[in-house]
Amino acid sequence: MRPNRTLPLIVGAVTLAIGLGGAQVYALDLSPSTSGVVLGSSLTPQAGPSNCEPACVYQAFGLSNDGSLSLLYKANVGGPEEGTFAGSYNTVFNFESVGDAAGGTISFTGGASISCPSCYLAVKDGNINPRYYFFDISSWNGTEAINLSGFWPGQGAISHVSIWGTPSAGVPEPSSLLLLGAGLAGAGIWRRKFVRT
Repeated sequence: MRPNRTLPLIVGAVTLAIGLGGAQVYALDLSPSTSGVVLGSSLTPQAGPSNCEPACVYQAFGLSNDGSLSLLYKANVGGPEEGTFAGSYNTVFNFESVGDAAGGTISFTGGASISCPSCYLAVKDGNINPRYYFFDISSWNGTEAINLSGFWPGQGAISHVSIWGTPSAGVPEPSSLLLLGAGLAGAGIWRRKFVRT
């Protein structure tokens, strides 16, 4: 008796369709007009090219500077990516004119994702007041894209973006695990039918 090879293919196709249908893509859109943004103009010092992170993150959100925040990810315009999760994310900056980044997209590329109870995003210029914009992104799931737009249009540029927080390593997305499990189940069914006949 020949093995029925149609059933595993049907099971695999249905599982793939369910997995892809359930994998919703979301994005976190942030700009200077986003509700809850904290301006760097209220920080000390108010202007200048020097970086004040993470001290200014603590100050911006009224947190105790207890050293608990660590650099999870940082993308420098025209420079390298840094931080614990640098290998899991990529940032593509949008340029308003030559050399002036007014926005960009931070994308999850795979591996461990950022998952933290408290996460903060800093968007920095240099000499423009305010020199920083800060966002509480604690509701971010670590895998959705972060879209940035409208920063210092015509008067400055983003020099870097950084994510600070108290991390715990993320796990693969549920849809990826569903697809992997379905593939393994399909292979098991196929092998079992083939061995029995």
